[in-house]
Amino acid sequence: MVVVVLGVLGLIIGTGGPVLMVVCASALVAVVLHGAARWITHLLRLPEWLSVMLMVLALAAAATALVRVFGPELTVQAGHLRTALVSQISTLHDRLNSGQFGHLILDHVPQSLGGNQTGGGSRAPGLDFAGSMTNVLTSTFGSVGTMVVIVIAGIYFALSPRLYANGILRLTPERHRPLVRSLLQTIAHTLSAWVAGQMLDMTVVGVLTWLGLWAIGMPLALPLGLIAGTANFIPYLGAFVGAIPALLIGLSVSTQEALMVLGLYGVIQAFEGYVMSPFIQKRAVSMPPALTILSQTIFGAFLGMWGFIFASPITAVLLAVATRLSAPLKEKDML
Repeated sequence: MVVVVLGVLGLIIGTGGPVLMVVCASALVAVVLHGAARWITHLLRLPEWLSVMLMVLALAAAATALVRVFGPELTVQAGHLRTALVSQISTLHDRLNSGQFGHLILDHVPQSLGGNQTGGGSRAPGLDFAGSMTNVLTSTFGSVGTMVVIVIAGIYFALSPRLYANGILRLTPERHRPLVRSLLQTIAHTLSAWVAGQMLDMTVVGVLTWLGLWAIGMPLALPLGLIAGTANFIPYLGAFVGAIPALLIGLSVSTQEALMVLGLYGVIQAFEGYVMSPFIQKRAVSMPPALTILSQTIFGAFLGMWGFIFASPITAVLLAVATRLSAPLKEKDML
């Protein structure tokens, strides 16, 4: 039975991994909306469904305002960044090409990547560019469509979560319903605690990044702070992802500005790792760092980018379910 169950789970993950990731993302969206709606319901004495819709409208209005306010400046900074990167790459190429060792390295790098190596295909540059643009557009529209599905499904889950939970219970044999009900409650509590902890962590990192970038005179401090906070949704590795846009924009201003940005992000992540995370884990979901990074690697290898993003909440749920189903470890059995 164990072998059959593991085989079925492996088949589901292998063939329906993207669908599983969409369901997980929708559940997290529903947890966020439902938690905020409960707070609004308690504060304003409104029906729960109306609180969910008010939260959705508020988030949509905030996103629209950010795009309208910072969209033009983002376009200007993107142009400056492109010019600065092209100039610095050209300077680096000339410096490497002037030395014997650097010239040897460039001889083994394709021209498409800035090297001196010729050949490697007979396609015209226009065809390569067209193919690249096609891939980018296909990936972009695919991601946008997936996000739309996730948001819509999350809204419906948040509007009536008990409907779907009761549907699962109805499909469960009657003798197993108490256990399944307990597992569903465990999953809901774990996801709520994990999301609450991550939201607090993301908010602190985003606000500190915004204030720090504003203090050192960086352009686009607020959207870069939002990016840093949002990227912190992915524990540990998300910090590096969130720092890349700020470093690139800082590099477009000056090398000194980029070094100041690097130091700022280092201080913020040290505070988050040594002060915020231990505080949050005491009151939310605690996972060993090694297990978190390994789960991101494993889920990312099998399920791609979505698996990498949602590895932590999935692992937290699996740990909670395993803890609920297993007997506590006695002291004499501990290492």
